[in-house]
Amino acid sequence: MARNRTPQDKAEVSGRTTINPGRFEGRRTPPGKRPLGEPYLKMTDAQKEVWEECRAEMPWLHSAHRLLLRQACVLAARMDTDPEFGVSATQALSSILSKLGATPVDETKVMHGDGEEEDPADRFFSRPN
Repeated sequence: MARNRTPQDKAEVSGRTTINPGRFEGRRTPPGKRPLGEPYLKMTDAQKEVWEECRAEMPWLHSAHRLLLRQACVLAARMDTDPEFGVSATQALSSILSKLGATPVDETKVMHGDGEEEDPADRFFSRPN
């Protein structure tokens, strides 16, 4: 079975576009893509906390991911409070996180920086906007 295509934004964050530029040449992202935005109004405080955590940890998410992320937030918040959170719910959460690119396997593919502090001279030598 063929692998799923890596979204353009995730490929850029993970460095895949630099490592294998030919694979992403000519690939287009959907026009008018909007940012992820704020959590849904009817979400609980616990679900909103999960939303903010996901927004910080997965910068490639955008408005098209909102509904799937909402499902992940509902399940993740329930996992902390429901003693009957079973195998089926765990598998559903794992599947959703995989679709969002947030599994431990995907984390190893995203470049997080090398831990070096920012060089003050970079502001003089970097390219302008």
